[in-house]
Amino acid sequence: MSLPRRAAPSTYALAGGLAVAAALICLRVTSSPVVTHAGPRWLIDACLVIGFVIGEQLLMNLEFRKQAHSITLAGIPLAVGVMIAPVGDVVLARIIGAGLALVFQRIALEKIAYNCASWAFEAAAGCAALHLVIGSGDVLDLRRALVVTAVVVACDQAMSALVLAVIRIHGGELSATEIADVLGLSALFAAITSTTAVAILLLTQCGLLGGATVVLFTVVTLVVYRSYLITTRRHQRLEVMHEFVTVGNTGESLVGVSQDLLSRVRSTLRAARAELVINDGAATDQQALRIVDDEEAGFFVAEATPEVDWATIRAVQEGEPFLAPRSARDRAVRRWLADHGYRDAIVVPLPSSTGLVGTIRVIDRLGETATFTEDDLTLLQTLTGHLTVAAGNARLVEQLGYEASHDALTGLGNRAQLSRRIDQQLLQPDGACVILLDLDRFKEVNDGLGHAAGDRLLCVVAERLRSFFSGEATVARLGGDEFAVLLPGDAMDAEAAGELGARLAAELSQPVHLEEAVVTPDASIGIALGGRRRVGLDRDGTDADLLRQADTAMYAAKEADGTVAVYHPEMDRGRVEKLALIADLRIALRQEPQQLAVYFQPKLDLRSGEIVSAEALVRWNHPQLGVLSPDRFVSLAESTGLMDQFTPLVLDAALVECRRWWQQGSRVTVAVNLSARNVCDPALPDIVAAALAKVALPPSSLILEITESSFVSDPAQALKVLDQIASTGVIISLDDFGTGYSSLSYLQRLPAQEVKIDRSFVVGLKSANPQSSRALIASITGLADHFNLRVVAEGVEDEDVMTELRGLGCDVAQGYLIGKPMPAPDSHRWLSNAAPRRFQTAKQFPVTADLRLVQATA
Repeated sequence: MSLPRRAAPSTYALAGGLAVAAALICLRVTSSPVVTHAGPRWLIDACLVIGFVIGEQLLMNLEFRKQAHSITLAGIPLAVGVMIAPVGDVVLARIIGAGLALVFQRIALEKIAYNCASWAFEAAAGCAALHLVIGSGDVLDLRRALVVTAVVVACDQAMSALVLAVIRIHGGELSATEIADVLGLSALFAAITSTTAVAILLLTQCGLLGGATVVLFTVVTLVVYRSYLITTRRHQRLEVMHEFVTVGNTGESLVGVSQDLLSRVRSTLRAARAELVINDGAATDQQALRIVDDEEAGFFVAEATPEVDWATIRAVQEGEPFLAPRSARDRAVRRWLADHGYRDAIVVPLPSSTGLVGTIRVIDRLGETATFTEDDLTLLQTLTGHLTVAAGNARLVEQLGYEASHDALTGLGNRAQLSRRIDQQLLQPDGACVILLDLDRFKEVNDGLGHAAGDRLLCVVAERLRSFFSGEATVARLGGDEFAVLLPGDAMDAEAAGELGARLAAELSQPVHLEEAVVTPDASIGIALGGRRRVGLDRDGTDADLLRQADTAMYAAKEADGTVAVYHPEMDRGRVEKLALIADLRIALRQEPQQLAVYFQPKLDLRSGEIVSAEALVRWNHPQLGVLSPDRFVSLAESTGLMDQFTPLVLDAALVECRRWWQQGSRVTVAVNLSARNVCDPALPDIVAAALAKVALPPSSLILEITESSFVSDPAQALKVLDQIASTGVIISLDDFGTGYSSLSYLQRLPAQEVKIDRSFVVGLKSANPQSSRALIASITGLADHFNLRVVAEGVEDEDVMTELRGLGCDVAQGYLIGKPMPAPDSHRWLSNAAPRRFQTAKQFPVTADLRLVQATA
């Protein structure tokens, strides 16, 4: 039996009591044997000692937690001894023979003391019981043989019960099954050994032949018993392997699989501790993942610096397992055990084929009767192979799960993870707060500095979000330059949410120093609050509700030229109206194109005073909403792909009216705006050519106005299309010039013949500080003159401004001073009156409709 070291005082006390009881029995019981034997006393005693040594070596351990009860063949020499030897001789032979066996096993001193005392008591009690029941005699008959068997079995049961009592004291409660296993197997072995002892004694009384038979029987019995023990152990290990393989490969995480399998390894090898150390890097300064199953501390996971002792290095780098039994003679092994505080240990490397680098270490064989052996090493290597495959599969599952829920660039969560956590948070009493943001002008960084710089900027923004939010916040990248943050609601109101958003915007807007440039990542932020009793929700809501509301708030912030907006149900009304307008616009384009009317605003040559062109501007005569200006519907057509139908309709209407002007003698060109979708359309040159051919007008009668933003999405394709159109003689005009970040660079690449100064610069001439606008306009006209481009100034509403523009070098003016946008019939009459004479004032040419112009972008 194995006892914990902390039980040493009580162990010695119990051993002392048993030793005293054995000594008293020896003094009180006669020294004559129960059955007289003819052999010399010294030979009998020597045979008993040898029998006890051999019997204790052939043991079977019944282990309970940290304790073990050993069943051996020592019962055979014990049963023989109590029949043919004096009590003192039997006790002494038992102590000497079994004690030598314990010494060979290197068992602790208190263990030796307890076992020697218990064996002495068992031998003395057995002899005393036989003397008491059958007395002394010369013949071993059947009655005496049965009595001997019964006495030996009874004594063995009593000693086994005492062992179980000690195990219970030091190891806790034992189940009825465990008690029955010990007592039943002990009784069976006691019956077998006592019967065998009677048979041996009967054979030895038959002379030389009987002695030879005893020797032969003993040898066969030892061989058969040893084979039985080996076969039993192998069978047990096969059962363990089967259970390990069939049950141990389940689990979706590395830690979960390791917890189950390490526990099986530890219990299979009867160890106090089993450790899995994974270190995927060869450098020793990397942190290793240490997964531990400890008999006392339980299961835990920790990070630690990989050990650099020679045993671990040999296992990891050379793939050699290491066995350190407590009986090791090698000084280096014993020193290694002492340095680590181990009694014994096995270190096995993880198979290199699995892709994991590390070791499995099994430490401190439980009990004092055995230590780790080569068989244990072989078993651990086999178990390690299966454990590592299972752990590798679990790690792969973890990695796939991580990649499925995280953004590869920034390491933040993705939309799928955020949606799951929003739904979980909405179930909580405090609700949820979702912050959605995207970076302003991020496309300029990608296009101007390259995608690598854009990626670095996104990583910086991600790190700033991580630093700004902590605790229970979930930070995610939804795609592109769009990020989201989930926070517990914590009864946050709109005002507090707005303040939080403002602080976040200030934090994000700090300059970022990239290798190529210093950029400021300004962001538009939308915030939505969700959960019970939140605005805009008559139920708890879902992740889609909150994300949509945060998205609505973010675009509200953009449209209001602000930074932060908190969602309110009123914001959704604009979206509903837009959806309705998109549906109505689709119907109008397909079924009632007459609802879309083209208006024309004239352009004046500042040198000759003649009307030289007119810009086509679209109005939508909506059946319910009345006349809508372009800013209400053109952007909707662009975002929904309706420009493919919209632009040809406007182009045809503009050229038809231009044809009428030419027929009445006014050789006025017409300008039509193009969107980004139009400019990148390979079919655009054919569409333009077909429209001109339909009205039999030369290409020079048409001006196509484009903005810089319309071709930056795909500059190569846009330039290819525009070059093809310009080669036919159609005039290309660069609209809103001066507002783009790289307008000057595009002048060298675009086949433009005209630039239009943005109206914000023209209006600036009437401001309190007109110098900056005046300088910008002068710079543009000077640059245009260098490139031989015509300069058009739009937004002219004052004669003084028009005079100053003429002095600054502008060629053409457009604005309310010259003429407001007017329907086609009015434009025809207006031009008829204006063409024969030079322009004086716009008041001389009244128009039917007085509509405020909003510049069309289509």
